[in-house]
Amino acid sequence: MLSLLPVCMALYVFTVCGSETEVLTPRRILRNNLKGKELNVITGQFIPAISIVRNSSGHVVGYSDFLYHLLVYLSQRLKFTYKISIIRENTNGVKRNGSWNGIIGTLQREEADLGLSPFAISLERYEAIEFCGSITGDSTGILVKYPEPIVSSTSAIEVFSIGVWIGWIISAAAVVGISVILSHISKKFKVEADKRGVVSHDSFAWYLYGVLISQGSYLPSCPWPLKLLAATWCIVAFVFVNIYNSTLTSYMSVTYQRPLINSFSDLAASSTFKATVLTGSIQDIDLLGSNSGVLKTLADKIQKCSPDCRRFNLNEMFALVLGEEPYVSIVPWTVGIAALKKHNLEREKCRLAMAHETMSWKPMFMGVPKTSPYIEEINRESLWFIDTALFDYLHAQYLKKPSQCRLNYNAKGVSTKTFKNRVILKQFYLPFLILFCGYFLAFLQFLREKVCFLIGWRC
Repeated sequence: MLSLLPVCMALYVFTVCGSETEVLTPRRILRNNLKGKELNVITGQFIPAISIVRNSSGHVVGYSDFLYHLLVYLSQRLKFTYKISIIRENTNGVKRNGSWNGIIGTLQREEADLGLSPFAISLERYEAIEFCGSITGDSTGILVKYPEPIVSSTSAIEVFSIGVWIGWIISAAAVVGISVILSHISKKFKVEADKRGVVSHDSFAWYLYGVLISQGSYLPSCPWPLKLLAATWCIVAFVFVNIYNSTLTSYMSVTYQRPLINSFSDLAASSTFKATVLTGSIQDIDLLGSNSGVLKTLADKIQKCSPDCRRFNLNEMFALVLGEEPYVSIVPWTVGIAALKKHNLEREKCRLAMAHETMSWKPMFMGVPKTSPYIEEINRESLWFIDTALFDYLHAQYLKKPSQCRLNYNAKGVSTKTFKNRVILKQFYLPFLILFCGYFLAFLQFLREKVCFLIGWRC
């Protein structure tokens, strides 16, 4: 009887779960207030989140990009239809004299049911509208002109770090100093100096130099301690010189790329570059609300050059960066990526890049009126959308940098690129400079010896 107890318990549990569970723990009925409704949707041109497709005559023929796909998904899941209107001023909203314009103003006045725009949360915005339907997060970056590749004229010495060069100079000086000490000790104690001789410190220094440049040098007969010292130097110099030679050619064929404005500190300190920002964006709000530091400096600079620096159209901002005057744009990271995809693929020459520094990552949502009865449904189905493969696909396209003209920054904000061509003359500026300095010094030494000979001095 005891052996049958687990089986009976299992059957009892199965029966309860199969038939009685609906009575004991009824399933929650999900609300769908949107079914059969028509939503008034307000939007604008906010690439890459939402784009307005126009024909050659300028008439609207459709919409595209991430938010539009999300709207289509919500309408199919929640069984509603929609009518899209375009905001007259292409802005999320600017608060002036206590009232909002743009999409936020339209939602606040309940003239639309859904704002199809990427909203980042701020206290002012939250007081006006409700946020729902999480879409993704975004950071703030700086859109700049694509930096021209720079060939370092000092690449011959940049193979090693400053610490390595200082270490070798100290090592060479130490070897010369030790040789001088050993020479004096040998002379003082007369350690067979008459048979083997003691090399002078200047002769030993020239010997070290000859070994270092792989040209060889003559070392006069000297005591065994000096010979051992010279042999040790030869072994270490052999390793050093071969490492240098093996990496020099490849290192000289590398170009460096760093935008003139590569951080917000660079932009705040610059007296020539101007920054543009999209009016009503979270970047505009952050700058206007800053009280100190770099952001406060940038906000003051933007206020001084308004309205040129505060725009309602992203394409106008891109055009200013591409123009002759020194402009950069403070934009969401994804907006900058969209600009790279558009302008770096139109022509063979790279035109735009994103600076190294980013800041202020923030989650983003769609917007609805405070009194909207559809918040729960939109939030629920937006979470389902995030769980689908469609979200992953669109999100990857949304954030992926174009492979062309990509700058892969290191920790110092510098991007390097290897030439596919042969080594060119610009990469030999430093060696030729050293050669001409050698010509000049040799000529001066010749004149010095000539003068000494004429006046009978010993030089």
